Amino acid sequence: MNRTMEFHKIHGAGNDFIVVNNWNGAHHHWESDFVRSICAFHTGIGADGFLAIERSKVANFRMRFFNSDGHEAEMCVNGSRCICYLAYKLNLVEKEFTFEAGDGVHKAKISGEESIRIQVLWRRGHDSRTFPVDFILPDQVYFKKFINTGVPHLVLECRDIDKILIDDLGTALRFHPYYQPEGTNINFVQKSDDTNNLSLRLRTFERGVDAETLSCGSGATACAISYTSENLNIDSEVEVITRGGKLSVSIVKNFNDIYLEGPVAYIFRGIYSKEGIL
Repeated sequence: MNRTMEFHKIHGAGNDFIVVNNWNGAHHHWESDFVRSICAFHTGIGADGFLAIERSKVANFRMRFFNSDGHEAEMCVNGSRCICYLAYKLNLVEKEFTFEAGDGVHKAKISGEESIRIQVLWRRGHDSRTFPVDFILPDQVYFKKFINTGVPHLVLECRDIDKILIDDLGTALRFHPYYQPEGTNINFVQKSDDTNNLSLRLRTFERGVDAETLSCGSGATACAISYTSENLNIDSEVEVITRGGKLSVSIVKNFNDIYLEGPVAYIFRGIYSKEGIL
């Protein structure tokens, strides 16, 4: 039986998502095959991930997030900014609200006409892993930190970000046995030479997409934390420049609060019709 489903296509700094309003619970579950199909380029709508708005008992709404490979993940920061934008446009929330994700309850704020500010939950001490001893990094690429900002991130510092063979290195490290079974996201960071302002250039090989994406919100936050964690008593505002746009990470001293802010853009709305939508 064919059924139809309204969807919204939204991107946050180039990180694009299919977002569905499932507030009324019309769709009972999301099969991995369906997510892969709808996220596929050429044969589906095409997106880095799939999001659904659902009811929550502990926040204004619940966010469900699936990577384009069909696997559900606990959090996606750019995705959460996109789903918060839609929830606001649908009058489900006011300008300041909370939402529930797999990693906990987050604060959110509509900070501009097309700008969303999201609280990021840093799992300090959640994982003691660092870097695999059997992996040889190329010249001028260095291990910085392994950190969980809702999902796992490996942060690597490099001297020339434009020369990184991101597909080769990203694939090798994303699937390395040391980071299994869940795998990890791989972030390549180049720090600016400006000593007055902390600015980072970032390229991310995303787990679940298994390719480079134009930006990654949780990756941007992980990188900002990696470069400020030595100065716990200093409030920091870190500019992170991705290929999809600029993001801003705010870190309050002692890391009591961490926020990521950046642009979102509504692309289009459509009707998806395919056998097997539940």
